[in-house]
Amino acid sequence: MSGASTILTEEMEEMMKRIGAILVAAVLFSAAGVAQRADVAAKLGHPQMILYNGKIVTMDDSSFESRVGTIVQAMAIRDGRILATGTNADIQSLAGPQTKSVDLKGKTVLPSFFLTHEHPTDWAFQEPRAITHVLPNDDLVIHRWMPNRPPKEQLALFEPMMREALAKAKPGQWILLSFYWGPNYEWSKEMMVLFRDSIRKEYLDQLAPSNPVKVKNGFITSVVNQLGLDEEKKVHPNLAAVLGDQEIKGYGFNRPIEPDVMFRGKTEVLAQILKAEMELWASYGVTGFGSSPYAYHNFQALSLLDKRGEMPGRFAWGYTGPDWSPDILRYLSGMVGSGSDYLWLAGAWDSSGSDCMSISPKADWEQLKKDFVYGAGPERCSFEPGSQGRKILDMIIENGMRVATMHTGGDKDIDYFMDAIEEGSKRAGLTLDQIRARRHAFDHGSAAPRPQQIPRMKNLGILASEINTVLWENQRGATLTAKKYGIEYTSWVVPRKALNDAGIPHSFEIDRPLPYKLFFFVKKGMDRYHDTDQRVYGADQRTDRITQLKALTRWGAYYVMKEKVLGSLEPGKYADYIVLDKDFLTIPEAQIPDIRVLMTSVGGKVVHLASDLASEIGMAPVGPTTWKDKIPEGWK
Repeated sequence: MSGASTILTEEMEEMMKRIGAILVAAVLFSAAGVAQRADVAAKLGHPQMILYNGKIVTMDDSSFESRVGTIVQAMAIRDGRILATGTNADIQSLAGPQTKSVDLKGKTVLPSFFLTHEHPTDWAFQEPRAITHVLPNDDLVIHRWMPNRPPKEQLALFEPMMREALAKAKPGQWILLSFYWGPNYEWSKEMMVLFRDSIRKEYLDQLAPSNPVKVKNGFITSVVNQLGLDEEKKVHPNLAAVLGDQEIKGYGFNRPIEPDVMFRGKTEVLAQILKAEMELWASYGVTGFGSSPYAYHNFQALSLLDKRGEMPGRFAWGYTGPDWSPDILRYLSGMVGSGSDYLWLAGAWDSSGSDCMSISPKADWEQLKKDFVYGAGPERCSFEPGSQGRKILDMIIENGMRVATMHTGGDKDIDYFMDAIEEGSKRAGLTLDQIRARRHAFDHGSAAPRPQQIPRMKNLGILASEINTVLWENQRGATLTAKKYGIEYTSWVVPRKALNDAGIPHSFEIDRPLPYKLFFFVKKGMDRYHDTDQRVYGADQRTDRITQLKALTRWGAYYVMKEKVLGSLEPGKYADYIVLDKDFLTIPEAQIPDIRVLMTSVGGKVVHLASDLASEIGMAPVGPTTWKDKIPEGWK
């Protein structure tokens, strides 16, 4: 027995020696690996920042399934791009003496959001925070903002507010005044009608005989007095080249007035206002915009920021004329996707698609339409054969240019749009693969595509930018479609599930100056519940949160031709990311609208950092969280 015990003991000792040798080798191998990674990092340059101990959702899954892809603990950033992602140990081993390491303490990180039809160049003059931050003392332009009151109370305040501004203004100084639809657009329906019936150009001419004035209805629609139009003629002698028929008379959008006229010769000031507006959106997670600049001075101001390295977001711009000559379009077609990392050409368009539909209104629409501003006028199709809009659309397509960032409405104009793509491409001699490579797109999805259009879209490689906002508004989208055509057609409004099921990339937009409602609109796309009407519209088009997230990230990058460098958190891509206060993937659906963005980075540069996270990680707050300007009553 003792002999057997001795033999067993000897065997056990030998086994323990071998195990020990293996463990030592493993430790040495691991140490060598760490040393090797550190050595490589030292040679190539250590990362400037490391985020660790987090839930970093890379969104590297490119499918149309509800999968986010790889989730990692840590991420290293160098020279504006993601250097590596992985475990805490792997990534922290890359740190150098100058690396800033941020302990996320379990917080969720997502790619930042790219909205493919969003107009910061409009919103800078549609909400008060940006212009108030840059011009707090009525310098250059006197700007006034109605408080959050019912529309009739706002109207009663209008003349006293205007007279106060006029008393302060110097002769010839611009006055910009905006009514307010409310933080939740609760006054929008009544205000649109009241403004239309009450604020007339002749009234402004009498009220302000010595100052140019622009008054907004709470959104983009405005009235400009004669002195304002006279000032615009100094910049644009041929107003018809930049304005519509009603705008020439002082009514309509008159988009060029603020940038081109109010800030004529003040490019630096305009640039700072646009920068502040983009910083505001960045504080809610948005770092990319697809839009026309809508005015030459906006483009000049954005270019100035870009050249100086001061862009707090990325801007994929759409060309909207006025020159539609074939040679111009041919040159532009070779520039799509080109520009800088922050400012590049996405496509072109001229006329917006209209609300014309392939179906007829309900019998009771004549009685109901008095309650609507949108959809109540005569139906027209912008792209029907022979129309001016169709002629320019044909020229864009047959000269090789991409259509993108284009407003659209009803399904019938989308039929005409696809006709134009097929016919114009045929005249240009393009193959089907070449047509698909253009990635033509239409935006909004307010009542299109209908189910029968989706296979044709798929075949032509057409993309869709979808606006969840109209699932919530009281004048457009789902509620209008239900009352005008029937509830069964509300599935045509933002049909995101049908597009996703067909494998068509569908991106995201708000198209309103409401950045603080972004996560609210994510939930709205999930449940499609209309709060005012208290019912679900188009229940078959509800999607989950991951589908909405892909629209905000991967498909937005694909729309603007930058999927190789944007849309996910992968090595080599731009370090555009956000840090959240809640786990987007796991919190109850009802809590999604309450998510806060604590930190936003664009190209590795922090452009927004909330004070609570700043103190936690030992950095100074950045962005609008540091602004001390007084916000007008009731605005956010």
